[in-house]
Amino acid sequence: MQQEPAPAAPDTDHRNEITVAGRLTAAPVFRVLPSGDRLATWRVCVARTAETRFRGRRGDSMTCVSFDPQVHDMVGAWRLGDVARMSGALRRRTWRVPGGVRSVYEVEVRTAARLRRREDR
Repeated sequence: MQQEPAPAAPDTDHRNEITVAGRLTAAPVFRVLPSGDRLATWRVCVARTAETRFRGRRGDSMTCVSFDPQVHDMVGAWRLGDVARMSGALRRRTWRVPGGVRSVYEVEVRTAARLRRREDR
């Protein structure tokens, strides 16, 4: 009888980790998916460094999502203009449309913290 090979050890050099710190440009929106899962979605603007080779734009807009109820509690108090830091994984979501396939990258947030409230409060 031939023995099955042992499962490979997780490769710690290959992991999907991202940390983003930016200003909220779209307030968190909560919705319940057909699966029953609750999803929060919001957007942040992240400034580019002066050293970037991508000229023209001074910032990038990133969509953040989370299924985590603890993250929902945190981001529920955030408002436009607040500065926050999120960490999690970069995800690519795809869907079909009449003209073909569309895709978008999103940050699936596992931890979040507001760094600063909007200054005009």
